[in-house]
Amino acid sequence: MTPHPASLRTRLTWLIIAVMVAVLIPLGWISYRRELREMNELLDGRLAQAGRTLGTLIAHGQLPLRDADLQAIQQNGDKHGHGVVVSVHPRNYEPEVGFQAYDPQGELIAATSNFADLSPPTTEERGFRDIQHEGRQWRTFTLQNRANLVIRIGERSDNRSDIVRGLVIEHALPLLIGLPLLALLVSLAVKRGLRPVAVLTDMLDRRTPGSRKPMPAEVAPSEIKPLIVALNQQLERLEDALDREHRFATDVAHELRTPLAATMIHLESAMISNDPTEVEFTVRHAQQSMARLARRIEQILAMARLEAGAASQQRTPMDLIRIATEVIEELAPLIVDKDIEVGLTHGNDMIIVPGHEVALAAMFRNLIENALRYTEAAGQVDISLRREGGEAIIDIYDNGPGIPEDKRQAVFQRFHREVESATRGYGLGLSIVQRAIELHDASIELLESPLGRGLLVRIRMAALVG
Repeated sequence: MTPHPASLRTRLTWLIIAVMVAVLIPLGWISYRRELREMNELLDGRLAQAGRTLGTLIAHGQLPLRDADLQAIQQNGDKHGHGVVVSVHPRNYEPEVGFQAYDPQGELIAATSNFADLSPPTTEERGFRDIQHEGRQWRTFTLQNRANLVIRIGERSDNRSDIVRGLVIEHALPLLIGLPLLALLVSLAVKRGLRPVAVLTDMLDRRTPGSRKPMPAEVAPSEIKPLIVALNQQLERLEDALDREHRFATDVAHELRTPLAATMIHLESAMISNDPTEVEFTVRHAQQSMARLARRIEQILAMARLEAGAASQQRTPMDLIRIATEVIEELAPLIVDKDIEVGLTHGNDMIIVPGHEVALAAMFRNLIENALRYTEAAGQVDISLRREGGEAIIDIYDNGPGIPEDKRQAVFQRFHREVESATRGYGLGLSIVQRAIELHDASIELLESPLGRGLLVRIRMAALVG
């Protein structure tokens, strides 16, 4: 079973804690080592200062001794020559220290009881040294003062170990207590910091299907704004795709219902009729209904391809003259069948526009085909292409019946068809043209034909210089 990935909040929390641990522990260790070094230097300095002070006091005969200790010292002094031994009675809160003092001849002058049986220091033992005595480690300092007295003074190292333990506790305890607290605070901070993501999730969850309202990006943090912008673009593309599917389903249901019903009626009539003439008549009408059905399916698919292709492709340079020529050649059978004169005029070798080839071809095909269908036999249809400044102008006009001025705007509505029209036009034709116009940010006008009667369709769109 694949493990579930950790949440973003959990990952951020652990990453931040890991970073803090990776930073704080080395810093704590460096701080501990520095304080330990400074502590040792401070204690060594104090030990050296005490040794020099002790040597000065002995040289001037000012060694302070209590009366209670003198008797014991004198007795001990007889045992150790002429030296004086000072009893040591350390308190619990006092570090245990000891010292030895030797005259210029190397005779012991005075010593503490814990250093009384320690051998005299050699010349190599001058300065700071660590020694073992009575099963314990001592830190000693040995010097020879101006009176040529040799003084050795020492302090038990375990006193320093107690200080070291205190330093360790002082540095480790805040980490042991602080890290769980920091983890809790970091988790709360990450949760608060990720609140915009939670808000965005809630807004997406409450978003109704088909809504085109963009997600607000103005108040979002700068890190989330690109995500919201990309999400809005994706939602817009998704809504466009859903709209195209809905329109396609509507087109199919609307445009195929009538020819299918007519075909079924004609075929049923042919099946129940015994008259060969009537059967031939109904079958012919069924064939005509199937032809209309095929034409409508073709237009519906053209609209779907037009919208899907434009949504997935960028505009590229297209030659209007080439596209118009290819469409005229495609419609040649209809032109010959209707015996209509079709002319194509252009003042340039090429007229380049930024566009979608599928959409431009569908635009030309539907406009020219409509002109052919509405123009009577032996009529005339002309296509004029020209460039004026930064615009490409397309004129398609005929000498057919035309469209009254008060009805020209309505013909672009989806499924619109003139009731009194005797031709077999279909409501999707000019809707496809209108969609192609919108995709190219172009404009379309329905005007009077220059042939005296009929309709002039004029399209203006941006052209590329070249």
